[in-house]
Amino acid sequence: MPKVGKSKKIIQLALLILAAGSIYPLVYLRQNFESTILEVFGLSNSELSGLYSMLGIIFVVGYIPSGWLADKIPVRYLITFSLLLTAATGLYYAQIPDKSMLVYVYLIWGFATVFTFWSAILKTVSLLADKSEEGKYFGALDGGRGLVEAILASIAVGVFAFFVGNGSNIENTKAGFQGVVYMYCAVLVVVAILVFFALSESERKTPDLVSEPAESTIAAVRRILKIREVWVMTVVLFCGYTLFWGHYYFSGYLDVNHAVTPVSAGVVTVIVLWMRPIGGFGGGYLADKFGKARVLSISMVVAAVGLIGLALIPGNWGVGAVYVLVVLVGLFMYVIRGIYWSLLDDCRVPVAATGIAIGIISFVGYLPDIVIPQISSAIYTAFGDNVAGANNFFFAVTGGIGLVGALAAGYFAVLMKRRNDLESSNADEELQAAS
Repeated sequence: MPKVGKSKKIIQLALLILAAGSIYPLVYLRQNFESTILEVFGLSNSELSGLYSMLGIIFVVGYIPSGWLADKIPVRYLITFSLLLTAATGLYYAQIPDKSMLVYVYLIWGFATVFTFWSAILKTVSLLADKSEEGKYFGALDGGRGLVEAILASIAVGVFAFFVGNGSNIENTKAGFQGVVYMYCAVLVVVAILVFFALSESERKTPDLVSEPAESTIAAVRRILKIREVWVMTVVLFCGYTLFWGHYYFSGYLDVNHAVTPVSAGVVTVIVLWMRPIGGFGGGYLADKFGKARVLSISMVVAAVGLIGLALIPGNWGVGAVYVLVVLVGLFMYVIRGIYWSLLDDCRVPVAATGIAIGIISFVGYLPDIVIPQISSAIYTAFGDNVAGANNFFFAVTGGIGLVGALAAGYFAVLMKRRNDLESSNADEELQAAS
């Protein structure tokens, strides 16, 4: 793979961060404007949840095909196409079509943000980063993405407030909603144009596999599945992502278990969100300095023990200590998210099969999107009216899974040490033979 200048790499990484940070907020607009979406489309909560459940299934199904596409088609075309298709669908969404059409909107968004985007973005970062800076690059991708999302969300709130003004009638609400969607679409188009030209060299980095026979894909999958490190990394990703699911329950936990007001709980969860750039950038730096798997293992232990600690803290504890522990756990969750993909290069997957490897790992690693809601539902059903007890048990379960992930990350570190020792010993033998 040809070398790319440092400044060029930084520019490309910045644009990849912009792409990742701008494509998903439009799809997940409910995070900040759920009540508005329900009002303008005349949806019920269950109908909106159904759309996002379908989206989650599309994501899981799409991970492996997205890896295949990333190995077949130059990534700049895939990323540019994804951004433009998401924006074009957003323009239709802004016209407030009949709610029966939203299923097609979310189907297209699912295709654009996973099938043609997910593996392409991760593969590009993997190819950009040298071995000594993978932690920083993947940490910057996740931390920077979180920062971009926070900035765009702040702008979106300002745009919405401008159109709504002091009135709360449906016409003003629709105008505010449309203004927000148009803003995100405009950003996506601008980023798409920049990405198309800034990533022009990516074609020379990615081997052209289009002309290879179909059997090469099957062979690549077989080769990937024989790599022990790939399986260990998959376990790490699954457990790490399970830990991350715990942060969705922080607000309810604070409200029910510690009688915190909704406003105070909201402030704490917003502070947790701002831990994402800190955890991403900081975790990436530490990973490159002290070892990716080692930092990952320690971070998973801290996050898991923190969740178990939250489960064990009695309701009469000082709420300030609870706030600190919640934010601390959130910080380490984002450290984990920021660096677990940096293990990919250590798996020594052939460059030509990097995309399909990302797809396979993602398919298993992100299964918590389907599995955890089922586990959560079973727990809360079993505990009935004892919601506080259900919260505690859920945190204990996710913390336990996190500890399994910490062991897997520790084992990955052991594998890397054995490999390095073996390579060092072979190098010494070759040097002695040569002399």
